[in-house]
Amino acid sequence: MGGRKYMKRYFNKISNIVYIGTILIFTLSMLPILYLSFYAAPSGDDYGYSILTHAAWLEKGSLWAVIKAGFATVKKFYIGWNGDWFTTFLFSLMPEIFKPGIVWVGIFVITAFFIWGNFFFAKEMLNHQLGMAGKYGIALTCILLFLDYQLIPSTAIGMYWYVGAMHYMMPHAAVLISIALAFRYNRNGKISNIWWAVIAAIAVGGSSYFSSLLLFMVYAILLCITLSKKKRNLWLLLPFFCCLTGFVIQCISPGNKVRAGESFGLSGELVVQTILESFVELVYYAKERVLIYAALLLFALIGWGALRSAGKAVVTVRYPVLFTVFMYGCYSGMYAPEIYAGVDVSLGPATIEYFTFLLTAGATILYWEAWILQHGKNKNEKKEIAVWSVALIVVGLISLVNHSWISDLTDVRIYKYVASGQAADFKEQIRMQREVLLDDSIQEAYIVPANSDQGPLMHMPVTNDENAFTNQVLAGFYGKTKVLVIED
Repeated sequence: MGGRKYMKRYFNKISNIVYIGTILIFTLSMLPILYLSFYAAPSGDDYGYSILTHAAWLEKGSLWAVIKAGFATVKKFYIGWNGDWFTTFLFSLMPEIFKPGIVWVGIFVITAFFIWGNFFFAKEMLNHQLGMAGKYGIALTCILLFLDYQLIPSTAIGMYWYVGAMHYMMPHAAVLISIALAFRYNRNGKISNIWWAVIAAIAVGGSSYFSSLLLFMVYAILLCITLSKKKRNLWLLLPFFCCLTGFVIQCISPGNKVRAGESFGLSGELVVQTILESFVELVYYAKERVLIYAALLLFALIGWGALRSAGKAVVTVRYPVLFTVFMYGCYSGMYAPEIYAGVDVSLGPATIEYFTFLLTAGATILYWEAWILQHGKNKNEKKEIAVWSVALIVVGLISLVNHSWISDLTDVRIYKYVASGQAADFKEQIRMQREVLLDDSIQEAYIVPANSDQGPLMHMPVTNDENAFTNQVLAGFYGKTKVLVIED
C-alpha cells in the first residue's frame, strides 16, 4: 500500500511537467506550420473541382448558387472521375472561389478540425473509458499529434494542398469522432450521440476508401462485441449501415472505371501483399524514422503512469493478443485500396497509413498496459520506477545519438524553405500570376513560371502546353480561353 502511494506521488511530481511540456512543444511546433499556410496557393485539382462554384459566385454572388453548383460538381465527377461524393462537394468550396489569396483559411479550418477530432477521441477513450486524468489524455494526444504533423509523409499533399488535406485529414478526424460518439453512447445511453455518429459516418462513407474501410472495420468489431450485451446497442447498427451505404455509393461510381480502368480486383495474393507491405513499412519506420519509436516509448511511459493513477475504468480489458491482431488488421487494411486498384497513387494514402499506424500503435500500447494492470499482481513499485526511469533515459539517448530525424521534421523543412528566400519568391510569383489571371480584359493569359521546387508546399506547375491538365483547370477557373507559361 505504501509503495503504491509512493508510486503515485512519483508520477504526480512529473505529471505536471509532462503535461505542460507536451502542450508547449506541440503548440510551438504548429506555429511554423500555420505561418507557412499564408504562402500556400491553390494548385491543380483545387481549381478543377471549383470551376462551377467559382463561376456561380462571380455571376450571382449567392451562397445558395454556390451550393447548387457544388452539387452539380459532385454529379459531374461522380460520373466522370471518382465516387467520393461528400469530399467532392467540400472540394468545390475551396476558399478562393470567394476571394483570391485566402486558401489559408481552408488549411486553418482543416487543421483545427483534425486537432479537435483527435482530442475529442482521446477525451472519450482515455479519460472516460480508461479512467485517466484529463491532463494525461492531453499529453498523450499531443505526442501523437506532434508525430502526425512533424513526420507526415507529404506536407504538400496532406497539409498545404486544399483538396489533399480535405480528402485525407478531414475523413480521418471524422472516423475518430464517430468512434468516440459510439463509445459515448454505450457509456451514457444518450441517443443524440448516435445521430451525431450517423452524420460523421455518412461523411466518412462518402469521403475516402481508406477512412471508410477503417470505420467499417471498427464498427463491425464493436457490434460483434456489444450487441449481445445490451439491447440499446442495436442503435449502433445505424451509423454502421450509414457508413456502409455511403461506401457502397462511392464504390459503384461510374467514374471509378474511368479513373482506374479495368485493373481493379480481389485475390488472395493481393491480401497477402497488403499484409506484407504494411510490415515492410513498419521496418522502414524503425530504420529511417527512429523518432517515431522513441516517441512511442515516451507515450508508453506516460500511459503507464496515467493508468497506474487512473480511477475506475468503464471498460474491462480482455484478450490483448486478439486486440493486437485486430489493430494490425486495421493498419494493414489501409494498404488495401491502392493495392487492389492496381494503379500508382500519390503520397496521400501514405499519410492515412501513417496516421493509422500511430493510432493503432498507441491503442495497442495502452491496451496491453491496462490489461497488465487489471490482471497482474502488484509488483515492487520502486523497481518499477527504476525501470521506467531507465527507459526514459533511453528515449533521450536514442533521439540524441541518431539525430538524422531532425532534418525530416516538418518545422525544420519549413525553416529552410523560408530562410532560403524560396517561400518569398514563390509568393511573389503567384502574385504576378494572379495579376494576369484576374484581369478580365485578358482572355489569353501568359503568366510567369513559379519555382519548380516548392519544398513543403504543393505546386502543380502550369506548362507551355495549353492542353495540359493544370493549364486547362486554371483557364476554366479564371474564365480564360487559354493559359500558358512564359519564361520571360
